[in-house]
Amino acid sequence: MWSRTFAGLVPGFFAAMALCGAIAYMTPAGWQTAAVPVIALFPLVWLGLFAVVYASRTAARAWIGIGATTVVAWVALLLARAVW
Repeated sequence: MWSRTFAGLVPGFFAAMALCGAIAYMTPAGWQTAAVPVIALFPLVWLGLFAVVYASRTAARAWIGIGATTVVAWVALLLARAVW
């Protein structure tokens, strides 16, 4: 149980941060306009990732899933910054 909680806490935080950043960069009005709504969205995304972690069958699957999500989210954020 603690392993899943730690997986949702640390990598989930970084995944939520990258996902919200990517969303902010991909809005048509620019990240400056979307900053406040995305900050409000951040806790919901983080809690959603916690739900996914607790829904996984084993702690190892939770770590693999949240790790892959974190990597994909950071790649999406870096691509969004480079393109927009």
